[in-house]
Amino acid sequence: MNIVLEYIIVFIGVLIINIFINKFKKNNLPKDTILPELMYLKKIYKVNIKKINRDNFSKVIIMVNTFIITTIYIILMYLLDNWIFRIIIGIILLILLIIICYGLIGRYYRKKEEENV
Repeated sequence: MNIVLEYIIVFIGVLIINIFINKFKKNNLPKDTILPELMYLKKIYKVNIKKINRDNFSKVIIMVNTFIITTIYIILMYLLDNWIFRIIIGIILLILLIIICYGLIGRYYRKKEEENV
């Protein structure tokens, strides 16, 4: 139960930080700038980024990035003691979770795009 409570607390903390970073980034970027996440979905999943609502997409990305960061933190803190293994496993987990989570997002937007045609 202690791990679940820590997961929730860390998730909320990282979520708040991600929201502030997103607000800061949104205010400083021109409107026509393409986000790296959108560029990834465009290249890998052939998603039409012009049809995506940027505000909803930003909210989804904030939640997914928060999930990735929090999950990696909890796994590394409770399963590994050696800091070298933490770094190596952390990088591997980061790459895997990005591929999996962004893959799900890409498939979702691809399916949504096909339904609207």
